[in-house]
Amino acid sequence: MAKNSKSRRFTKQGKVSVEKHAEKFPYRATLDEAEKEKIEFMKESSLGGI
Repeated sequence: MAKNSKSRRFTKQGKVSVEKHAEKFPYRATLDEAEKEKIEFMKESSLGGI
């Protein structure tokens, strides 16, 4: 029984630490997503890609 409760405790601690990390460091897009966003922004920009 003791081993099982420890496992649950560490799982919960891991989940909490991941959530705290996500708050501290926001999600960064992958390179492909960033390129697509950049291209879309360039199309909407009045400066013509400069």
